[in-house]
Amino acid sequence: MPTQKIGKEDIVRNALLVFKEQGYHHTTMSDIGKACGLLKGSLYHHFSGKEQLMEAVLENLNQYYEKKIFQIADNPDLAPADKLRYLIEKSVEIFFTQRVGCLMASIGLETTPIRPSFSAEIQRFFTSWAQCMECILTELGHPHAQVATMAWQSVAEVEGGLLLAQVFQDDTYLHNAHKNIYNRFLNNSL
Repeated sequence: MPTQKIGKEDIVRNALLVFKEQGYHHTTMSDIGKACGLLKGSLYHHFSGKEQLMEAVLENLNQYYEKKIFQIADNPDLAPADKLRYLIEKSVEIFFTQRVGCLMASIGLETTPIRPSFSAEIQRFFTSWAQCMECILTELGHPHAQVATMAWQSVAEVEGGLLLAQVFQDDTYLHNAHKNIYNRFLNNSL
C-alpha cells in the first residue's frame, strides 16, 4: 500500500486537534507526528518547531473563522436575528467538538505570559468576533455608542459559559449564556 503524502495544511489540521485536546505545553512534536502518521523528524521539513506550528494553527483558525463564521455579519440576505442565531449555532458546534472549549482562549491562558508571539493571532480572533457582534447589534438598532461594549460583553459571557461548561461538565452553562445574549439583544433592540 503506497504511503499517503501529508502536506503542511494536513499537519496544521491535525496539530489543531492535538493542541485542542492536550494543550500547548503537553503536546510534543512526536504527538503531532503520530496524529499525522509521520515521524517527528518529518514535521521539521515544514516547521522549525512547535512554536512555529502553533502560530500556523492560530493563523489557520483565524482564517477559518473570518471566512466561514464571522463573515455572516456582511450577509445582506439574512435578518440580524438570523445572523445572531447562526453565530450561536456555530459556537455550540465548534466549542463542543472534540474536547469542550475554545482553543484561542485555552492557548491564550496557557501561553500568553511566556509565548507573546501567539498574542496577536489570539487578539485577532476575539477582535473579529466582537466586530461581527457589533455589526449585528448595529443592524438590530442598538445605540452605536454602546454596541462595542455590548459586543465585548457577549464574547466574555460566551467564554465564561464555556469555562463553566468545562469545569462542571455541563453544557447548560454555555447554552444559557447564548440564550441570555439572544434574548437580551432581540428584546432590547429598537
